[in-house]
Amino acid sequence: MGTVAFVTVIGLVALLVYMARYSGRLRVTQTRLIDAPIDKVYALVADFRAWAQWNPWLEHEPEARVTFSDSTADAGSAYGWDGARAGSGTIVHRRMVAGRSIEQRLRFAQPFRIRGRGHWQFAEREGMTEVTWSMTGRVAFSLRAFAQTVQGMIALDHRYGLDRLARLVEPATAPRYWLDYLGVRDIPAGCYVYRSYSGTLAGLADGLRGGFAELRGQLDGAGLQASAAPIAVYARTNFKLRTTDCYLGIPVAEAEPGRLPLREMPAHSAYVLRLQGSQAGLEVAWYQAMQRMRIEAVRPDPRLPPFERYPGHFDAVAESDRVIELHLPVRRRA
Repeated sequence: MGTVAFVTVIGLVALLVYMARYSGRLRVTQTRLIDAPIDKVYALVADFRAWAQWNPWLEHEPEARVTFSDSTADAGSAYGWDGARAGSGTIVHRRMVAGRSIEQRLRFAQPFRIRGRGHWQFAEREGMTEVTWSMTGRVAFSLRAFAQTVQGMIALDHRYGLDRLARLVEPATAPRYWLDYLGVRDIPAGCYVYRSYSGTLAGLADGLRGGFAELRGQLDGAGLQASAAPIAVYARTNFKLRTTDCYLGIPVAEAEPGRLPLREMPAHSAYVLRLQGSQAGLEVAWYQAMQRMRIEAVRPDPRLPPFERYPGHFDAVAESDRVIELHLPVRRRA
């Protein structure tokens, strides 16, 4: 055996040993309380022909080719999809207890090869329906080292799917949100008066309210006016610890250096997604924006921090009318 071949074999063995350290197991559970009777919620999950209205894996390609078995709402029923963006997969109902539970067999081929089982539980809670959507499975051997990342992505898919499911049956007054993919936009250079926030993601909403109120007071005291909507620039976020360090800012056209704390934003391009409605969908919105960028082959620019923009007065509108624009910096195309 030549030297090159020997080194190649050793490298391959080392890679296989390294990958074998990871089990590749997936375990995801998401629960949501839906303000609707069990029979209405159950029917949307039991009948595969209703999945097109809420299936999270078709978010970026609703026109993907779908297939159904002759029966679509009984044990043994099958549902599949195949798309250039959405990837491909099949789901089969294995066991069903009307209004209580559904067990499924899952086979995903793209974008990740996964074999597993899906589990649905439905329970009445104070006149509403508690829905638990779980999945257990294993990724392909080549993806074992990334199983935790895949698991996190599926958890957000499940969460988004449950949110969309709820939107179909809940009263119009229930909290909800919509996502609008605006694409790549040019962001002009500018500067903003700012204050820092370091704390939990859960406490950020209150931090925004207090921070923007303080900044507006500073602008009024200096005789200055905002030139654009408030922003929050994310310098660093730890999703595992659920913490963030960011700058809360109000853009200004002109300000005397040293009079107020200022930061500059260079001209750049960013992928923009608009979230309208409940801020409970904010984490899902960031995830979906990154998914759309991946699908459209838009390259992120890690040299610049992402930021949120809040059109209109942050507290002056009902939650259903509130708008947040997510900006993810991208590399300019040649």
